[in-house]
Order: sequence, then C-alpha cells, then structure tokens
Amino acid sequence: MPGTEERSLPLGTAARAGLTAPGHGAAVSRTKRFARIVGWAGLTAAGALHAVWASGSPWPAKDVEQLGEAVVGNAEAMPDARATWVVAAAAVCGGAIAAGGLGEGRVAVGLRRLIGLGMCVRAALGGGPALKALGLPPAGEEFRELDRRYYRPQFGVIGWAIFASAKK
Repeated sequence: MPGTEERSLPLGTAARAGLTAPGHGAAVSRTKRFARIVGWAGLTAAGALHAVWASGSPWPAKDVEQLGEAVVGNAEAMPDARATWVVAAAAVCGGAIAAGGLGEGRVAVGLRRLIGLGMCVRAALGGGPALKALGLPPAGEEFRELDRRYYRPQFGVIGWAIFASAKK
C-alpha cells in the first residue's frame, strides 16, 4: 500500500539518531522509535529540571521549602546541589541511552532494560520506598499526593517506553 513503507534517513544521520542498528541501514520500527523518543524526552526533561534545581532555583515552587515538600516530602531533607547535579547528569545520560545512543549491542539493550525496569518498579512501589532507600525521612501528605497523581504515572510511562524500546 503506498505511503506505508518505512522511510529511511541517510545511514550516518539515522545511526547518530539511534534509529538504525550499527552497520545496518534498516530503520527501527515506528513503535520502537516512538518509545525511544518518549524515554529520551522524559529523562532529558527530568535532567534539565534537576539542573535548574541544582543551580539554586526552586522553580516551579515559590521557595526551597515548598520544593522540598513537593520533591522529597520534607523541606529539611533537600539534597545538596552536588547530589542534585549527579541526578541531573544521570538522567541526561539515561536519556541518551534510552534514545539508542549506545547502539543495539547486548550491553546497550541490557542497560535500557535495566533503566526501564527500575523506573517501572519505582512507579509500582511509589515514592515512599524510594525515599527510604535513599535514607530520607518519610514523605509528607503533599509529596504522597503528587506522587500518586503525577510522579508514579510519569515513571511508569517513561519506564515502559524505555523497556519497550530495548527489544532487539
């Protein structure tokens, strides 16, 4: 049927974008491409937001106390700038891996599966166990509500997308 065939990018362009297997000219499926974009966008946006916080801005909160309540459940337990920069860098690197930046080898696929699984587990268990694993105090009501309404679904969608894009 006309218009249903895969369109290919020039090999160099497609390979740099993570849309082809190394050494092969065939484009990955549209589903995998969409999943990679979702995973990349989610993790890169999270990394950018953490970079904003690490630089000292409480955005979108009004102040650091409100930000602490929203993101770690306790204003006194806010991580320092160095730890937040580490999270920002890890999220951006995870976004590059999710996008296919390491290719289609066994290690790259394994990393995508691990990242996706970790995010899905975080979505399933919620923020309470994550805070406990980080040695932070229990979350307040505001964090639990934000986690239920926003954080858990976001972790689930991004995690599913990354895991789904890890198929060979």
